Amino acid sequence: MAGTYTVTIDQSIYRIVPVSDHQVEVDGVCHNVDFVPLDGRSFSLILDGRTFIVERTEPQTRRGHEFNGEGELGHTAHVSIKGNHFDARIDDDHSLLVRSLLAKPQSSSGIQIIRAPMPGLISRIEVEIGEEVASGKGLLVLEAMKMENEIRSLKHGRVQSIHVEKGKPVEKGEPLVTIAEL
Repeated sequence: MAGTYTVTIDQSIYRIVPVSDHQVEVDGVCHNVDFVPLDGRSFSLILDGRTFIVERTEPQTRRGHEFNGEGELGHTAHVSIKGNHFDARIDDDHSLLVRSLLAKPQSSSGIQIIRAPMPGLISRIEVEIGEEVASGKGLLVLEAMKMENEIRSLKHGRVQSIHVEKGKPVEKGEPLVTIAEL
């Protein structure tokens, strides 16, 4: 098994590294696991010899905020274990990297700068300056390691500037597009 995952539940963050099909490392501590689907919504989880039934549930609303994963790069799992509901945000290394390279909108200016998550070549630009874009709209395509990666807007706004040109290389962290809040 490959990959490292970061799971966030409420304010707690866990770093999970699959070691083998039946072992994971959670924050540096190795655990024996067995995770088997029972039906479309339920799973059997055996963690260090303790058995749990995990059920997928609908998103929960807490403190006026609904956890639905909309506009997020990772995945949000809504589960119930022994009647306790959890909203777990699951990120892989790629989604964490992309999010870390995106500037947070500045509260006073409402500007967001989309940055290159990796070095590559701009193969397509799909927007124009002044164009209104919705959250999730493709902005451009970055070719890296023979793969095309569509870079999308994470907020609704207007394209304020495009910092790159088609056919030109970019470096990791380089500004690509600036989105201004409407």
